[in-house]
Amino acid sequence: MQAPQRVWKLRTRSLALERVLVMAILNATPDSFSDGGRFLRPGANGADIDLNAVEDVAAQMVRDGADIFDVGGESSRPGAEPVDEAEELRRVVPVVRALKKRFNLPISVDAYRPAVAEAALDAGAEIINDIAAGRYIAQEARFADEREVDAPEEMAELVARRRAAVVLMHMRGTPKTMQTNLRPYREGVVRETIDFLRKRRDVFREKGVELEQMAFDPGLGFGKSYDDNFALVRAAEELTALGGATLVGHSRKSFLRETATRIDAARDREPDVSVARLDAMTAQVSVALAERGVDVLRVHNVATTAEALKLARLAGTLAR
Repeated sequence: MQAPQRVWKLRTRSLALERVLVMAILNATPDSFSDGGRFLRPGANGADIDLNAVEDVAAQMVRDGADIFDVGGESSRPGAEPVDEAEELRRVVPVVRALKKRFNLPISVDAYRPAVAEAALDAGAEIINDIAAGRYIAQEARFADEREVDAPEEMAELVARRRAAVVLMHMRGTPKTMQTNLRPYREGVVRETIDFLRKRRDVFREKGVELEQMAFDPGLGFGKSYDDNFALVRAAEELTALGGATLVGHSRKSFLRETATRIDAARDREPDVSVARLDAMTAQVSVALAERGVDVLRVHNVATTAEALKLARLAGTLAR
């Protein structure tokens, strides 16, 4: 008997997981680590997004092979300061509306605040990409500690009520603090990350969210050392035991920058950490993750990753 087809169930449709999907990053922020400010009008404040520029870039991403758009309104780079909810809404909602009007691709919103997530769903988003895995407590404006119990599960309740898809990600601390005073994972980064995601999965299921609505992200660069990130890449297939879709965001991150620097130092040459170099390294890691069963790859440069995946299929190293 043929195994049932795996799908990721979104708010209004389902995505078949028969091949690796590419999620295209569209940050409506002034300060994201790689592409912050690319859509701001010259001399304007952070709320004034050039929607024509967004649509032009999105159209190219579609031609390059994007399967999903991921819209962000608050930077989650190491050390980033949070923006207030109203500012995040001003950045995100118009972009989601514009993408929804012009394109048929599903839209994800990179948001941990339930109010922002709900407004994005109202505007046409189908996926909530939550770096806090539902641990944000809105009335207290903080993230619940990983070991905290009986916290209000506002995001889980929203996802259940709106029947949206959700990405649950592992992170220690907050973006502002996650890379300061890194401490080792006593039981190993892979085990602790998967144990955390399993617990968050179970909370969302208790609130009525179906497993097929969920995707799980190990959170590369979010409270992880250089070695931790590569340990998670090597063990990416273990995420499949969680039962939902799997997603990894590794694009242009600092562990790739450090890898480039180490390689160049060994060759006794000046480090090349250009965007082009980082995109090439992103594509190489994308293939490794795909070969280990990851379903969705979140990247800045869609073309380089899509082409690398196609070459891996043609070469016979990637079956889907």
